[in-house]
Amino acid sequence: MIKKDRIILYKIIGYIDDIATYNQGMDYDSFLLDKKTISACAFTVSQIGELVKELTEGLQNKNTAIPWKSIRGMRNRIVHNYENIDLAVLWGTIEKSLPELRKQLIELLDGSP
Repeated sequence: MIKKDRIILYKIIGYIDDIATYNQGMDYDSFLLDKKTISACAFTVSQIGELVKELTEGLQNKNTAIPWKSIRGMRNRIVHNYENIDLAVLWGTIEKSLPELRKQLIELLDGSP
């Protein structure tokens, strides 16, 4: 794995950790009532999508179990239609998809030379 990809993957993991801190102790209902947390999480998810665009095609092609296209798509939905973000989808991303992505990225980094 090239150094650039490794750096980006660590940045993505850092963003995932940031989101976990933002919504720590929250359930869906309290999330819906906290505009600051919604904004912080939406922005950070969009940053993850932006970083994924910077990963080499080779890395993405070798690791097809990671939903790169969906990550970029989520970024596009947030950035281009912020006022109409489906908060249930954002919450699902935060609670289910991002922890799984973090696990996949750690495994990818641990297995790379």
